[in-house]
Amino acid sequence: MNNKIINKLQLDLLKKHVGPFLFCFLTLMFLLLMQFLILHIDKLIGKDIPLAINFELIITNLAYMVVLAAPMAVLVATLMAFGKFSELQELTAIRASGVHPMKVILPVLISSILLCLGLAWFSNDLLPEANHKSRSLFIDIRLKKPGFDLKPNEFYDGIDGYIFLVEEIDSDTDSL
Repeated sequence: MNNKIINKLQLDLLKKHVGPFLFCFLTLMFLLLMQFLILHIDKLIGKDIPLAINFELIITNLAYMVVLAAPMAVLVATLMAFGKFSELQELTAIRASGVHPMKVILPVLISSILLCLGLAWFSNDLLPEANHKSRSLFIDIRLKKPGFDLKPNEFYDGIDGYIFLVEEIDSDTDSL
């Protein structure tokens, strides 16, 4: 009987983690994606770059966003789940019934360790490749479209030994 109660408590605590984790993860991914788009919108739109390459740039940059968003989402989900657990006095009830709180917390701890190991693998294996591909795409675009980095009324120092003042750019011909 006691094991059934512990299993229900463990499942309840895991359920209280999943919803906030997914919500926070997706929200943070959205915010990081919007930040990326705001920073690079002038480079991606209006430069006659194919839509497929724009999407490839965005997708390759999602990798670093996952590495930033997942730990923050775990933190917020843990605070929300244990806050709810504390608010309903469930931890006090567990202690009063003679069950060690670590038995209830163990599945959450194991899932956090698994997520940590997964993120370590992701950061070591997939993230460098995605960052390299993203950087290569930016460089390829810059080489194929020299006007990619140029902005009106700004100095350009992308060529060693030279500094240019770009007064205006003709959008039809990309000439200065």
